[in-house]
Amino acid sequence: MTNLYFACTDCKVYVDAGYRWASWWLEEPGIVKRGKPVSAESVLSAREYWTPVPTDSAEWLYSEVLPSVRRFLEEHRCHRLLFGNTADFMLTDANFLDWMQVGFLPLLLPRYFVERLGFQTWDQVANFIARQDSTPWWWMLEWDNLHDKARKKFQQLIESKRASDQSGRARAGCHRTHHGKPM
Repeated sequence: MTNLYFACTDCKVYVDAGYRWASWWLEEPGIVKRGKPVSAESVLSAREYWTPVPTDSAEWLYSEVLPSVRRFLEEHRCHRLLFGNTADFMLTDANFLDWMQVGFLPLLLPRYFVERLGFQTWDQVANFIARQDSTPWWWMLEWDNLHDKARKKFQQLIESKRASDQSGRARAGCHRTHHGKPM
């Protein structure tokens, strides 16, 4: 079993769907299929998915996963959505560093540092990661200069944000107000 997500391919944003819970109550009944387009309305109306028995073991679903999934589906309902693991949407894209995970236990990628944490320098990123219990999988990899590519992507995002801020123009697309937070 791998982690399962909902992904917006228009915005390159994804959210944890709830691991086995999503498999049991969405995939097995045929509401969603891995790697296939998703109807936000079908998921939002899948009553069993949204109502786990309130136990201590379901607390993570109630407090973290399901609220972030609902917010994600409502905000991206008119976009192209997919269900699956990251190999179904992100790793098929040559530029996985363009993606951002939101919600429960997000993978730390350049967009997250800029758009969610508001970091302005790579030193802030390095200091933040140094304080984490575990580092993102790409942080220590020399393969294909991945660490350097992440740093360059971060810098591009910062420069783009500065140019946008200086010109006073609003950025186009859904990135402007991701999950109710203006950028």
